[in-house]
Amino acid sequence: MSLPQWEDYWRTGWVVSCPTGSMSGYTGALRSLWERFFASLADRTRLLDIGTGNGALPLIALEVARRRTVTMEIHGVDLARIDPVAQVQDGARLFEGVTFHGGVAAERMPFVDGRFDAVCGQFALEYTQRPAALREIHRVLAPNSAACFVLHHASSIVARNARESLRHAQELEERAGAFADLRDYVAAERSDPSQAALIHARMTERMQHLHRLASQSTGSTLLAGVLPALARLFELRRTLSPVQFDAAFAGAHQAFKAAESRLVDLVSAAIDEAGIHTIAAQARAAGFEDIHHAPVWEDEKTLVGWGLDMRAGK
Repeated sequence: MSLPQWEDYWRTGWVVSCPTGSMSGYTGALRSLWERFFASLADRTRLLDIGTGNGALPLIALEVARRRTVTMEIHGVDLARIDPVAQVQDGARLFEGVTFHGGVAAERMPFVDGRFDAVCGQFALEYTQRPAALREIHRVLAPNSAACFVLHHASSIVARNARESLRHAQELEERAGAFADLRDYVAAERSDPSQAALIHARMTERMQHLHRLASQSTGSTLLAGVLPALARLFELRRTLSPVQFDAAFAGAHQAFKAAESRLVDLVSAAIDEAGIHTIAAQARAAGFEDIHHAPVWEDEKTLVGWGLDMRAGK
């Protein structure tokens, strides 16, 4: 997994990596699933969120607890070096009472046996070394405690959009050469205006093609993010020094490649039908019981993930 890219992403302050609505948190069927799970937990539950990122599930858990007038002791672990309190806007208030543990692998957690009464995870378990992670999760759970996970489904809208975004990434860099065109144009504009004119004509034609792709897409957001960044660089070329422009260009290209790496991680982690049965078998071998899994649908046409519920054996 491309850990530095995920750490950079969480530092931007986004609460989730795959929003399901216009807000920066989970909505719809996924939010309802988590609200039901957290509502089923007893007062004073000690809850552990695996792969917490910037704390999307702790936020829902806190909201449900407030509505029920119960308390929860909430911890979140992530392999990335996260700090939601500092990195999320108003984080100190939002996450009051939540303890985050950055740089902690799900396969090796710093908790005593049976420390928690419940474990959850959204788009997290599939990124781990699953047999080892499941054994460790079982270790830190008290006997007969509940565990609930949502995993990426290989046929979900999230995975489908990611695959389309990766096709767009390839189109943008390998076929259209958008970054290379801009770099070459700026260099030629400084030294060879006739060559710059030729590059500009080629660049204009290719950018029109990319904008058509973006307008035709129903799910990919990659071009919608990268194309304005390229346009902004084009405008800045006249006001920045060569050194400043090169730095801005490198930063934009690095951000694009980081987004591409995260999409590759997502597609690689997504689970098909055979994969979810394998995970269920791995959970059983780790000591879990009452294991149930099923697709999670937003509506009859929109698949958003796998739901996995189980209980720690005695």
